[in-house]
Amino acid sequence: MENVFGYSAEVWRRFREPVHAGRLEGAGVVAAQAGSAAAHAVLRVELRLEAGAVRDARFGAYGCPTTIAVGEWLASRLQGRAVAALDAISVAEIRAALEIPDDRAHCALMGEDVVRQLLEQVAP
Repeated sequence: MENVFGYSAEVWRRFREPVHAGRLEGAGVVAAQAGSAAAHAVLRVELRLEAGAVRDARFGAYGCPTTIAVGEWLASRLQGRAVAALDAISVAEIRAALEIPDDRAHCALMGEDVVRQLLEQVAP
């Protein structure tokens, strides 16, 4: 499949080769979901927590390649991190890491929304 729409190389790679797509089962799993009605997109991230850290992370996404790339980037970025470090993830970091242009900024905003929702669930 050719990148005929000119997505950044990082978006295209993560869209074409997602490693963390899927669901988590069992105890210690928290999940959050955000969407963009205008873009008809949904992003869901699930984390398995253990001893104050993210032991495993998975995502599910419906939307454009950028939405899917954001889910993959988030899952890979969150895995192995301390829960306390999750609040450092921002829309600016997501956009910079994936080279997301202004017309796709809503995809990065969904990612930040998901992280904020996850933090609300695990904050002491």
